[in-house]
Amino acid sequence: MFRMTVLAMVLLSGASQAAECTISNARYEHDQAAWYLSFKPVPKFVAPNQTVAFIIEMPNSNVTLEGAIHRPNGFGSPLWSIEGPCSEESTETCSFIEGDNPAAYGNYGGKVDWLDDAAGARAPDQIILPELSVSLWYSMYRGMEFMPDANEGDVFTLTGCD
Repeated sequence: MFRMTVLAMVLLSGASQAAECTISNARYEHDQAAWYLSFKPVPKFVAPNQTVAFIIEMPNSNVTLEGAIHRPNGFGSPLWSIEGPCSEESTETCSFIEGDNPAAYGNYGGKVDWLDDAAGARAPDQIILPELSVSLWYSMYRGMEFMPDANEGDVFTLTGCD
């Protein structure tokens, strides 16, 4: 009987750990466009204040944009940036945010706050990247990524965890 109890406890604790959804294993989908956001390990040779790396896949253009979140001077709001090919034929990379990088936000159970970018942080229900759509609108991606009747915004909704 004791062995069965121990086995049940081990299995239940393993199931809860496997179901844990953090920003490192979360997958998101844009609410209006066919865009997908997921996180990846922070590259080895980046600015020391980069806390998160992510990608946005845009299948209509067959492009993957590379994103980053930085904490200026190690504190303050998490600022995001994104870059990708400047044009279809170009191997040059361009940033799509003009001016200062905006803060990244998360919707945690109906409460919007700065994105928790700490290692192992709980994945928010939604990720909000202000100025994403307007920045992409004024790029080469406008024709392929923006649908005539859609209202692309800056919100990605959690779809699952790996």
